[in-house]
Amino acid sequence: MCCGQRRRALKMSGEQDESGGESLVKLLYYGHAPVHIRGPVTGRLYQFSREQTTQAVDARDAVSMLRTRLFRQTR
Repeated sequence: MCCGQRRRALKMSGEQDESGGESLVKLLYYGHAPVHIRGPVTGRLYQFSREQTTQAVDARDAVSMLRTRLFRQTR
């Protein structure tokens, strides 16, 4: 799947955030150490750890996070 197809798939499966109408996807973190990731598009700070492995992420940021293979999209 190329980048454009992945972006399209994320957009199609994304949820709408109640506050701003932005598209959110849930990502599951597979790493062991806690990480702090700044979204490359939104600039938001996302924090994942063993205790907090899943959270909603802006679909625009999720594209690059999924490329690291430390994350998988979940429902």
